[in-house]
Amino acid sequence: MKRPPTHRLPTAIAALVALLISLPSSAQPPPDQHVETTAITALRAELDALRLEYEQKLELLEHRLAELEVGASAPAQPATSLADLRAAAREAAGDEVATQPTSTAPATGKERNLSLLNPEVSATGILLARSSGDSRDEFNLHATEIDIQSALDPFSRTRWVIGFGEEGVHVEEGYVTYSSLPGGLELMGGRFKQRFGALNRQHLHALPQSDYPLVYRVIFGDEGLTQTGLSFNWLLGKPWATANEITFEVTNSENEEAFSGEDFNDFSALLKIKSFWELTPATYFEWGLSGVTGETAWGGDSRIFGTDLTYHWQPPGRAKYREVLWRTEFLLSQRDDPLGLEREAWGGYSYLQGLLRRNLYVGARYDRAEDPLSPDERQWSIVPYVTWWQSEFVRLRAQYSYLENETTGDSDDHFTLQLAWAAGPHKHETY
Repeated sequence: MKRPPTHRLPTAIAALVALLISLPSSAQPPPDQHVETTAITALRAELDALRLEYEQKLELLEHRLAELEVGASAPAQPATSLADLRAAAREAAGDEVATQPTSTAPATGKERNLSLLNPEVSATGILLARSSGDSRDEFNLHATEIDIQSALDPFSRTRWVIGFGEEGVHVEEGYVTYSSLPGGLELMGGRFKQRFGALNRQHLHALPQSDYPLVYRVIFGDEGLTQTGLSFNWLLGKPWATANEITFEVTNSENEEAFSGEDFNDFSALLKIKSFWELTPATYFEWGLSGVTGETAWGGDSRIFGTDLTYHWQPPGRAKYREVLWRTEFLLSQRDDPLGLEREAWGGYSYLQGLLRRNLYVGARYDRAEDPLSPDERQWSIVPYVTWWQSEFVRLRAQYSYLENETTGDSDDHFTLQLAWAAGPHKHETY
């Protein structure tokens, strides 16, 4: 038997040893696995550091918010401004937030430019269900309006309110507004509801009750004071109140109840001064003085003066659940009768309204009015009501009205259910 050459044995042993050395040991991880484990450990440490930093900043913000709430509840300390809140947030969040660049440019693209040319269209409607002992019960589509608003150019806007009713289609309002004039001046031209008193500018669907106060209806008619002409409105600084507003209007004397209707021979002029005081962060007070003068159909003078007071309480932290509004207004009418004798009549209203729970309002209004041409004929009424805002688009109201004529002793009462709805960007606006 032939034996293998002895010189090949050292070569085989060397190859086997090299192979064993090249194999990885089961006790040590491969290089790639070791690098991955080190990266995960570093990432976890970084996340723990970020979490700790976030918790510290959150605790600092909560502590700062508690200090602000305590300061706001103290009547002797002034209210914290928005700039202070922003500075506190930047301080708590760190310097990196404060150093980030901000942009005030609108985030709108060119694809939205075409929509700026389209008018904003809204529609409102009022359905009444009325029950009375002296007249028939009925449903009535009381008022339906189409509201069209649009920017004409960078300097002016237009608004049109088209009404539909039993009398047909009519233009309730149609005007152009220039609101960028120097000195805080606003110019409005066209047909509009005039700025007399506290409620005349509001349409029926935006009123706090189902109808205008009795004194408005007796002096101006069921639709209030609406005429055609020019209106100049100045927003002033703080000469005597937190904010002030002066309005001067020159219009046709086309209101049939107060002036001449279609037979006017002269313009009518209106002046109103309104002042606003912010008593506390939750309370404000408003006072207005109004006066309008014109000519009657038989050539006599007609002058109407009014003053209105509004107190509004609405706590900032509970605005959706608690609110109280008290408003009172008095009107004086001085009108020449067809015989040339001046008749002086008084009237006014006062109502108190409160928010009991979210979207549920309860209130009551008291009215009293004398006839402008027969002041001895006096009427008064009491109007309790409940209003539920289903949403900002739909409102339901139940209202009871009792009316008594002090001169004749006649009285009338009725119960009304009102459903008012609005679709579009301009809903139940109160100006």
